[in-house]
Amino acid sequence: EAHDSGLIESTREIFLSSSPDTDGEDPGIDYRSSVRFITNLRILESTSSQPVIIHQYSSGGEWHAGMAIYDAIKASPCKFIFISYGLCASMGSIIAQAPFNKGVRLCTPNCDWLIHEGSCSFEGTYKQVFSLYEFEKLTLDRCYQIYTEPCKETGEFFTKKRGTVKNFLKRQLTSKEDWWLTSEQALEYGFVDGILGSEEYPTIKEIYKNL
Repeated sequence: EAHDSGLIESTREIFLSSSPDTDGEDPGIDYRSSVRFITNLRILESTSSQPVIIHQYSSGGEWHAGMAIYDAIKASPCKFIFISYGLCASMGSIIAQAPFNKGVRLCTPNCDWLIHEGSCSFEGTYKQVFSLYEFEKLTLDRCYQIYTEPCKETGEFFTKKRGTVKNFLKRQLTSKEDWWLTSEQALEYGFVDGILGSEEYPTIKEIYKNL
């Protein structure tokens, strides 16, 4: 059975969401959920290099906590079946790109997506604020890079030119602030490889067998 650690070892499944230790409003991905995820992934890596199934529900979260998860997936010797449920927003949509070229990125039919540049607040001395501002510009560029490659390779909407894809994404996020997508639109733009339950991806069992 699944337990508080968010792991089913026998079927190699990890459940990625907000930390169960929090009360009240959903805080999204934070240091607790990040550490828990990395611990669970290392447990599975230590026993086998067989594919790992990740079930994600994410309203977003902290940049560094999310990137720790993203990097852990990228560095893993395992392949992944990554499934987003319900809501794949903000940092959750970035983490969902980590299995690109390492397995398959899926979402359920009624999973909605939110793509945006995120938000931050500044306080401190002038020099501290300016330093953080410069750093935020670098993280934003990394965000665009993470989205661009999967969208370029798998999105039906895009040409195969990297610059065209990146510039389109920038225009969308600049004009809309929050870019909401249905599961079908997320597939069209290349944020996901398929929809669970479709003819191509009928069941987790079939996907696992063919991975």
